[in-house]
Amino acid sequence: MKKVNEYKVEIITGQYITAPLEQKLMIKNLLGEDVEYHFEIYFHWYNMIHELGHAVLEYNCPNRPHPADEEQWVNHFAIAYWRHYGEIEKLETLRSIVHEALSRFIVPTDNNNNHLDYAKEQWGKEELCSFNNYGWFQFRCVEQSISQQLSLEQALRDMGLTNIQWQKGRLLKYKVDERMPYQVIEDAKHLLYSWGISLPKEISVILSDDPNCHMCQSKSIDAKYI
Repeated sequence: MKKVNEYKVEIITGQYITAPLEQKLMIKNLLGEDVEYHFEIYFHWYNMIHELGHAVLEYNCPNRPHPADEEQWVNHFAIAYWRHYGEIEKLETLRSIVHEALSRFIVPTDNNNNHLDYAKEQWGKEELCSFNNYGWFQFRCVEQSISQQLSLEQALRDMGLTNIQWQKGRLLKYKVDERMPYQVIEDAKHLLYSWGISLPKEISVILSDDPNCHMCQSKSIDAKYI
């Protein structure tokens, strides 16, 4: 578990608008006709909290799980966060995006319900790195998190946070525009502090031209990546 005063966090997220045509076509095939709006809801609203969930684990939990399990945990966290703070309309749009996208993936395993076992078997291998296979795994994680309907308190406790301070939910409304990912993270940073969660003071959002690049990374104060 890293010390928060020694690091800053960067959340890097890709953009649809700057993607090459071939990538745009792949994303449109996955997300449907209203592709730009769906991309913003999934990656710049929902997934910002997913990525922040990795930082929550990194700075609050001494024993991190297998990376595949961690992906499921941070999806539980993100869904629970948005059920506690989010707009019903955006959550319903997210549910629809996930449902429709899963119907378009080619299932890479004989057992459609066993996405975690599949990911653990293939973790670190080339097979899992394909757009189809890793995308299917992630969307199955989100689907499972939606069906679980965990409270934010329970999701945090399942991640190993035992000294949290429950906070009443409130509605966070966001205009879907270029400022949304920054506002989502800024609000979440302060809200999670109130829950007693430790995070570095500096958490920045960096837009990438690669629409498939979505990650959270910690950077030490002496500029070495960890």
